[in-house]
Amino acid sequence: MDASLQKRVSHGALLLTVLAVCFAILATVLLANDRKHLKSLLTYLKLAPAAYSVEPPPRVKPVKRQKLAARKILLPPHLLAIEQGGERASFARDFILSGKDLCDRFTAEGFSNPQGWHVSPVNIRNSECMADLAVGNTEDSGEQASLFLEIRGEAGGDVRSIRMKAVAPQTPDGAAIRAKLDDALNLIIEQTRWADLAAMLEPARGMQSYQAQHFGISVSVKPEQTAPHRLNLILLVTEQSPGVKLTRRFFDREQWLRPASVAGRPLLYPAVKKNRVP
Repeated sequence: MDASLQKRVSHGALLLTVLAVCFAILATVLLANDRKHLKSLLTYLKLAPAAYSVEPPPRVKPVKRQKLAARKILLPPHLLAIEQGGERASFARDFILSGKDLCDRFTAEGFSNPQGWHVSPVNIRNSECMADLAVGNTEDSGEQASLFLEIRGEAGGDVRSIRMKAVAPQTPDGAAIRAKLDDALNLIIEQTRWADLAAMLEPARGMQSYQAQHFGISVSVKPEQTAPHRLNLILLVTEQSPGVKLTRRFFDREQWLRPASVAGRPLLYPAVKKNRVP
C-alpha cells in the first residue's frame, strides 16, 4: 500500500470516530430526563404536537389578619334593666291638648295672664302658664274672692299638670268664684275629652274632698282644714302603678335607641295632636 492511500484511510477512520462520539453525546443529551430534549426538538421541527405542562401555581404567602379595634357601644341603663316578674303594660292616658291653647282659652274667659304660655324659669325644657281671676273687694269678708290657675307642661305643649286654687267665702263674690270654678272645670273636661273627670264637679261645687286616679291621671280636690272656703284642685299625669310606668317607658321617644339610618326610624302618627279642639 502506498503512502497516499494509507493517509486517506487513516483520515476516514478518524472522521468516523469523531462522528460516532458526537452521535453518542447527542443521543445521550436527547434521551436524558425522560427524552425531554428530544421531545422539544421534535416539537421545534414540527414533527410532533406541542405538549404543555401544567405547573402548579406559585405558593402564596398567607397574609396575617389584622385584629380590628374594639368599638365601645354605650347603651342606656334602662335597656339593661331586668323587668320585674308579673309586670304587665296597661292603658295609659295623657292630656291630649295644647298648653298654649288651654292658656289662651282661660285668658278669653277673663283670667289675667300677663306672660301667656312661656318657658319655665326653673327648667327650660318645660313651659307653664299662670293666670288669676279676682272678683269684688275685701270690704265684705276681709278676703278677696279669687281663682288662681297654673298649667305646667313640656316645651312641645303637652300638659302634665293643672292646678287651681279657689278662694270663695260665703258672699256673693264667693258665689261668683264658685260659678267660675265650675265653668273652668267644664272647660278642662271639654278640652281633655276625658268624660270621667266630670266626677270631680259635684265635690268641687260643694267644696268637699275628692280623690281619684285612673289610667295615669289623678284628681285631687281638697279644701283647707283651717279655711274650708279655700279649695285646692290638682289634675296630674302620674306614673304610680307598674303597668302605667311600663307603658310610658315604652312610648317615651327620649329613651329609644337612635336608628342607624333615617329609614330605620319608627313612623309617628301625629293625627291625634292635629285634631285637638282649639
